[in-house]
Amino acid sequence: MIKTTEDIKEALHGRMRALWPSLPIRSGVFISSPGRVNLIGEHIDYNNCPVLPIAVDKRIVALVVAIPERSVKVADLDPRYESIEFSLEEYERLPEGLVPFKTGHWGNYIKAAVNELLSYSLKEGQERSVTNLSTGGDHVWECGFAMVFTSTIPQAAGMSSSSALVVLSTLALLEANDVSYSSFEQRLALADICRRAEWYVGTKGGGMDQAAILMGKNRNAIKISFNPIDAVLIPFEYDIAVVVAHSTVEAPKTREMMDAYNRRSIECTLAGLIVAKILQNRYDIEHIRYIGDITPSKTGLEQSVLDAIVTDVFHEEPYQIDEIASLLDMSTDQVNRRYCKRKDGTQFPMPIEGFKLYQRFYHVWKEWRRVERSEQLLIQGDIETFGTLMNDSHASCRDYHEVSCSELDMLTDIARSAGALGSRLTGAGFGGCAVSLVRPNDLAAFTETLLHDYYGRNMRLDRANAEHHIFVVHPSQGAGRIE
Repeated sequence: MIKTTEDIKEALHGRMRALWPSLPIRSGVFISSPGRVNLIGEHIDYNNCPVLPIAVDKRIVALVVAIPERSVKVADLDPRYESIEFSLEEYERLPEGLVPFKTGHWGNYIKAAVNELLSYSLKEGQERSVTNLSTGGDHVWECGFAMVFTSTIPQAAGMSSSSALVVLSTLALLEANDVSYSSFEQRLALADICRRAEWYVGTKGGGMDQAAILMGKNRNAIKISFNPIDAVLIPFEYDIAVVVAHSTVEAPKTREMMDAYNRRSIECTLAGLIVAKILQNRYDIEHIRYIGDITPSKTGLEQSVLDAIVTDVFHEEPYQIDEIASLLDMSTDQVNRRYCKRKDGTQFPMPIEGFKLYQRFYHVWKEWRRVERSEQLLIQGDIETFGTLMNDSHASCRDYHEVSCSELDMLTDIARSAGALGSRLTGAGFGGCAVSLVRPNDLAAFTETLLHDYYGRNMRLDRANAEHHIFVVHPSQGAGRIE
């Protein structure tokens, strides 16, 4: 069994030697990319609202070797998974860029990173830095890379294993071509590149995952803001255990699940546009595009005035597309073409019951306030009240954004009854994990209660299988080289 970092390194060396014995393996570098757990601020990053995650000590570790023939070769440490290979020149030959593997294939996250980076280049004489990459300039990607990786991030658990793989692959191409990314500014720029990279696989998130993975630091949470992207470290050195428990319900990246996720994004976009229209008509305020733009600094209005405005905008009944179009002074065709498209250009299907604009806006607006309050509570050391806000966040995700499921609701209820200060779903939802804050003295009893009441009584798992679904995580270092 692989236990230490040195064991992992040796295993990765061995796998690469077996696959590609002619490569200069000893010239390679080791990089890692962590998972992330969002403490609070769910489904609001794509609205340009701040979030409060941690990078965690469950991560992907990889050996990367630069290769001159401008190809990419990637394999899992586990030989049961087939390796993949593709050429960088395919991007240059085809107007649409790299051709994806079949839907759901893990290799698409590798291609997503490479496809996005290849759209950038450096101008002659510039330092080889992420912050100098632009869409105009000379070609910079002289080398491809070979990579073997292994991961301890649970799959389909809401811990951003896919984003961690995109970030890892981005770093691999940067390392192979000696492009620096270590400074704070470089990492912020890279987070935005990685966010756009995931559009390749059909996910238009807001950038929290990539920023958390890149900006994480030991014993710190990260408050991440958007438009422009920024990150502030918040010390998280409490005598508290951050416990992640998998519901056993997977949240796979299928077309149906992506539609469920992207529906919320569309509903939030439409809700934000309707508020923006009201601000334009009443106050002649322009340039509001997202819910996160509705701030005193961007509107010139007091927070209390904004709160009063948004309280009366939406009715609770779902909206049909013709009503939305009327509120935006647009035709239904214009609304559909501009705002109701999937990444691949196909029409997003109108929900039978309509778009739930009130519910989505209410969740985002209140969750945003919870994040701002949480930042202050953590600075002040009030972990108990922060736990209460986590509980409120889960209720909002369940009742207003509707991204929970019965198993997650049960799991968080049991966690609270077992002594958690706060417990909520974390990640995209629809399954995956819950995160709970537990005092160390209560941890053993808390774990026993989850094993017995949730995994045993309700999920019908024996103890040996159930124990794999509960783990303590620690705020950890972001992605980068490891020595």
